[in-house]
Amino acid sequence: MNQETKVGLFVLAGLLIAGLGIVKVTDVHFQDTYRLYLVFKDVQGIRMKSLIKISGVEVGRVKKVELYQGQAKITAEMNGDVPVYADARVRVRLIGFIGTQFIDMIPGAPESPRLKDGDTIRGDSPRSINDLVEKLADLVEGKGGKPGIGEDLAKTVRNVRSITDALNEAIGSQKEELSEIVTNFHQFTEDLKGAASDLKEVTASNKETVRETMEKLRSILERLDTIVASVQKGEGAAGRLISDKEMGDEVKKTVTHLKQTAESAKDVLARFTKFRTFWELELRAAPGANTARGDAGVRLQPRENKYYYLGVHNAGDRKDEFRDAGDYEKKNTVTAVLGKEFGAVTLEAGAIRSSAGIGLKYYPFKEIWPAKEAVDGTGKLELNAQAFEFGRDETRGRAGQERKFSSPQLNLGTKYKVNRWMRVGAAVEDLTEARQYNLSTHLIFEDRDLAYLFGFVSFAR
Repeated sequence: MNQETKVGLFVLAGLLIAGLGIVKVTDVHFQDTYRLYLVFKDVQGIRMKSLIKISGVEVGRVKKVELYQGQAKITAEMNGDVPVYADARVRVRLIGFIGTQFIDMIPGAPESPRLKDGDTIRGDSPRSINDLVEKLADLVEGKGGKPGIGEDLAKTVRNVRSITDALNEAIGSQKEELSEIVTNFHQFTEDLKGAASDLKEVTASNKETVRETMEKLRSILERLDTIVASVQKGEGAAGRLISDKEMGDEVKKTVTHLKQTAESAKDVLARFTKFRTFWELELRAAPGANTARGDAGVRLQPRENKYYYLGVHNAGDRKDEFRDAGDYEKKNTVTAVLGKEFGAVTLEAGAIRSSAGIGLKYYPFKEIWPAKEAVDGTGKLELNAQAFEFGRDETRGRAGQERKFSSPQLNLGTKYKVNRWMRVGAAVEDLTEARQYNLSTHLIFEDRDLAYLFGFVSFAR
């Protein structure tokens, strides 16, 4: 190889090394790329060649940063094998607290259209350190006429200072008293030592007396042991009571009989104290029939949730029956029913207006709106229904205005408890046939003498 060839090869190697250095310095890549434009309100220190990352992996670099319509526009050169979709999101992030800034990209969902070369993405506005400092200043100093926490902190410091000053002043003013307390405590301990010495002296001088007392106590304990031993052996009445099985069974039976007797006495006394009787009078005005009807009865309530009712409806002279036009209710019918409460519902069964029937009373607000002054446990508002005369097939009414009745009689109504002895109500009677509207006033009077009478009757029974 001649001299010229060697020089040529040397020059060629130098040119190759220079070219590689230029490529490295200018960041020239030979892989497929495409460009995206990223628009931010504030890029906060992003410069040319800043990294673009997805999940921490470099996928591109910033090629250019320029001002576009009052906002920052970044030209991003993306690796060709990295897809970015239409719902992608980009933001400026920081490596560490004061480290290098880069663009963090979320590529979006594959279901969205893929972005092409030259497409634009709107970037999320980052929070700068200045924003945080301003918000912290607003929090401390206040904003918009609202006081900040700085004033509260100053007040707190002043209050603590005031408390410490007051405490120092109190300790200073009570210094003599504290010294006196300490002195008294020392004196108390000295007195306690003296008392201990006196006690030791007393016990020493009365040592024989103390010994005799201990001997007597030991003798008493020995006798007590003897008594307990005899009881365990079944000796004596107490021993037989404990060890004798037959006597134990007799004692158990006696106690059981005493309990039964007490329960019976309790039940007897309850009949006197819990048995209640009420006289009930009701006046029903029927505007459609131009008449008024009177009802009267007595309610016997042996228990709080059970009662018997016996009464007469539409009392009057039978010659006046169906006297008024539109009046189809019989005179002097009898109701005798047994009522039982089940929470907010009361069921009645028996004879209703001289015919077999059933009744229902419902107190919708019994728990939340009780009638505190009422004579029973029901609520103030009552909804009621009655069904009777199930086999009705007859003709009623004023002469010349008779009508046929063939369906059971159904009554619906409501009552409101004004006070402990008065109710007012409204009802629709004979809903399936005549359909008469009533307005009623219901009076209730408790008769304690009658209650005691029935209590004696039940006791004798």
